[in-house]
Amino acid sequence: MVGVRSMLLIIAVAMICGWSACNPEVEAHTKDVQVTIEVQQVSAGYINVEFSTNKKAFYLMGIHPIREGVDIKKVEKQFMLLALDSAYVDYLYWRNKQLQQLTPVIADFASHSLQYGNANHYFTLLQPATDYWVYAFVVDPNTNKPAGKLYFQTVTTREESLQPMFFEYRVEGRWDYVYPKDSTGEINSFTPWVGETIDSITLREQGWESPGAYFLSRFKDVYAGTYTRILYGIYAHENNGVGDGTSTTNFEFGKTYYSGMASLDAPLAHPLDTNAYDIYRFTWMGDSTDLYFTPADCIGGAW
Repeated sequence: MVGVRSMLLIIAVAMICGWSACNPEVEAHTKDVQVTIEVQQVSAGYINVEFSTNKKAFYLMGIHPIREGVDIKKVEKQFMLLALDSAYVDYLYWRNKQLQQLTPVIADFASHSLQYGNANHYFTLLQPATDYWVYAFVVDPNTNKPAGKLYFQTVTTREESLQPMFFEYRVEGRWDYVYPKDSTGEINSFTPWVGETIDSITLREQGWESPGAYFLSRFKDVYAGTYTRILYGIYAHENNGVGDGTSTTNFEFGKTYYSGMASLDAPLAHPLDTNAYDIYRFTWMGDSTDLYFTPADCIGGAW
């Protein structure tokens, strides 16, 4: 008879078993696999890279700031193990949340954290004019250990954005909409950006010298890891106080609000440059409010 503890273990293994290492039908080579890294586009805050393999295999891809005085070729074993450890820690954190939520089926490490087949990837939230290693190496999905050599390229991000982003903004009733656009006026869906709305009374009560100072401080928290509201593409939100996981703003009649947005492709590296973000000011006059703003309506960083 199977004991309760053994049964729970069987259930846990079944839940965590993904489609890769637990599925013998998945073809995954670990020998004589070559990984090709082709850099497609480099900007100030992101690098677009194409990864491909000559055989079907699982591999870990990533990016890391170059460490001065370190020859990556001489420490490639340690580098690969460190990269795998970091990826596995992230996986365990994610898996723990899934187990707590009693998720029926949970992917294994290979299915969740490794790449299988060709991939086009954007590495974002990078610093301008900075040297990075873009890397990849094959991983054995059965042992979760490196299989083969480390492939890498050295890439330097640009000083300025390759494609500057601007924001158009609409307030319609309790809903507001943000339209991130590139220099041609098309919607930019792949560059990360941040945005937030706050009322003028709260700004003054908190002692901010200007709306620009507030938004700059908040947005720069992204790089400290304390600001997690990172967005892509068009954003729509109902400001009814309920919240959507990123904002709990509740529009109130007669109040003046400031909405700020900034591209993370041109990181906020120049604190005094009000062109680093767009700020719009409006007074909410109830459900009939219908306002549309373009960069010509930006107020800069002042009140």
